[in-house]
Amino acid sequence: MRITPLIIFAVLVGPIGMHRAPAQEPTSAATTQPVESAPDSSPVDDADNPLSLDAAAPSRRRGIIDIEEMTADLGFDMALQRRTVRTDRLGANRPRFSQTNKEYRFEETLGLETRGSIIDDNVLRYDAMIRGGLSQERYTETGSGLFFDKSESPDGEIFEYDLRMQAFPAGKVSATGYASKLDDRVPRPFLPSMQRNREKYGAGLFYNDPKLPMRLTFDHLYDELESGGSWYLDDKEEQGEDTLAYEATWQPTDDHYLNLEYEYERRSDRYSGTLERFDTTRNYFALTDTIQFGRDKRSRLDTYFRLEEETGDIARDILDFTPQLRLQHTDALFTTYKAQYLKEKYFELDTDTYRGDWGVTHQFKDLLTSTAGLYAFNQDSNENADFTEWGGLTNFSLSKPNRLGRFSSNLSYIHSNSRADQGKENGVVLDEAVTFRDPLPSYLVQRDVNRLSIIVRDPNGVRIYREGLDYRVFRNNGYTALQRIPTGLIIDRQTVLVSYTYRVFDNFEVTRDRIDLRVQQDFDMGLTPYYAMSWQDEKIDPQEFFYYNDRNINRQRIGFTYRQPRWSAGPEYEYNDDSIDPYHAVHANGDVIVLQNEKHQLSGRAAASYFRFTGEDYEEYIEERYTTLVDLGLTHRYIFGRNLEANSSALYRFQNDSLFGETHGVDLTTSIAYRIGLFTILVEAEYDMLDLPSSTDHSMALWLKVRREIPIIGKPRG
Repeated sequence: MRITPLIIFAVLVGPIGMHRAPAQEPTSAATTQPVESAPDSSPVDDADNPLSLDAAAPSRRRGIIDIEEMTADLGFDMALQRRTVRTDRLGANRPRFSQTNKEYRFEETLGLETRGSIIDDNVLRYDAMIRGGLSQERYTETGSGLFFDKSESPDGEIFEYDLRMQAFPAGKVSATGYASKLDDRVPRPFLPSMQRNREKYGAGLFYNDPKLPMRLTFDHLYDELESGGSWYLDDKEEQGEDTLAYEATWQPTDDHYLNLEYEYERRSDRYSGTLERFDTTRNYFALTDTIQFGRDKRSRLDTYFRLEEETGDIARDILDFTPQLRLQHTDALFTTYKAQYLKEKYFELDTDTYRGDWGVTHQFKDLLTSTAGLYAFNQDSNENADFTEWGGLTNFSLSKPNRLGRFSSNLSYIHSNSRADQGKENGVVLDEAVTFRDPLPSYLVQRDVNRLSIIVRDPNGVRIYREGLDYRVFRNNGYTALQRIPTGLIIDRQTVLVSYTYRVFDNFEVTRDRIDLRVQQDFDMGLTPYYAMSWQDEKIDPQEFFYYNDRNINRQRIGFTYRQPRWSAGPEYEYNDDSIDPYHAVHANGDVIVLQNEKHQLSGRAAASYFRFTGEDYEEYIEERYTTLVDLGLTHRYIFGRNLEANSSALYRFQNDSLFGETHGVDLTTSIAYRIGLFTILVEAEYDMLDLPSSTDHSMALWLKVRREIPIIGKPRG
């Protein structure tokens, strides 16, 4: 175990914080809290009061360093996993195959946590943790297609600490500081383990003033993964980030405030498998001015200015100036006015955008809310097409109680007209949000996408998904769709970020009209029938752009939901006459609380859908098909007592597609948490099964976590 300043700190301050003084010493009479008494009563001397608990309890003499709590803990983590994959025989060249992988992981740790103060609670408080331990794994692999079985048993060490301090927490000027470090391994079956070294530290200075509060902070992060191998494709991965930030808010009056933000950031990244580094320096400045005026200060003027300048790799520059005015004319009527100038520069792409918005909202009692708006913008680009767009929208929302319950409806109409001129290069889309919903494909917004340019990442932008393994791509009427693959890393209902380039043609105009309507009646008896409609008419001029076909939509939905205190259910019929992907669908949903009391909670849910895709105007061999989707779920919670609790869940999915065959999926999980005194144990188990038309995948896992706290000073936390 290595020696660190935090270990020396814990060893040295221990005897000081543990010192106790007898109650009769003069220093024990001092206190940092004033004695509170009722206005009509005289002061009470606790020393003369035989019922006072404080007079009988021994007091503690404070030292320079005071330890309020110190707790050691022993931990043991264990994980057992087994996965078996089998494939069917797919011809003479692809015989039946089976492979089983097993993983055993053990981790033992010893930690120490403490918190307290230095000099005084109002001077400096600290919270510290240090932990070290050992980890070891064992991997085995057997299979019918392997030349020989594999086994491996790597091991390593774990070390981490975390220290947080706060100075003068109740003062006019306060400060914070923190430092943390983590040294451990990222084990990989039959590959060298990645040694992880992550350090974070920072400090903050705060000026606490009602008229002009300010903060100045600095944060440092360095995260390194290194395999130690000689092959450069499996070498070091680094991430570094230093950030200096300043923020101040000036509020001279109750109806006016000015907020200023500045941030300097320096980033450095190196990805494993490449020899390149990406270094970027960023300066960010933002100014927000808000003025409230008029009757009851309900009108306001907001002015926003943002300047962002980057240098280095993958740099982007932004200049944004946006004033917005809201005028409250009456209690029921207000209008908004907004203008924007936005300048962006990314690589060789330089754009200038001018936009204006106007809106009016009227509230008629609690019955009807009406809104209307107009907008227009123009975008000039040096390397791309120039875009001009204008449009308007109206929306009416009605909610009216009646003798049977409540009737509500919403009607909106949108008209837009856009034109592209002087197209030269491909357009670029960065981080478009796309949500996968089985069994429907998810379409990208732009047409004529360059397929090889598509990059799909998780919402954090860290993991990159791969085509053919996590998702498939196909085109339809000029649009590009993504569909997740069940065996990949993307799950149903997950949102991902998609970046891509697309082809832009010169001099074409798109006119679009869209109407959305929804009406429903909420009966007091629990029944809620509803009807929803979306209609879109699109015209592209001139029509010789055969890549850009009109996208017309006629989507109708009708159904009802019946709700009772312990269950609900409802069917729905959906008709989607979309020029891209038309289909008919029938849906049914239900949920029920089977059992609910102080100890038991048992609930279930079910959902079923049937889709009939007509296959009209499909490209790239997309045919008419039928899909049935069934989801069943059951969750159970049982509380044995104050210290023992069990949770279980069972999920089943069935999907039958006329083109891709049948898929069965099972997910079973259970966990037991037990705590008695200072002893905690957590057991979790999981079973997953995925049965595809030509293969099956079974996996089982067991996790065991044991913690034993050892109080040294004060009460253990938790």
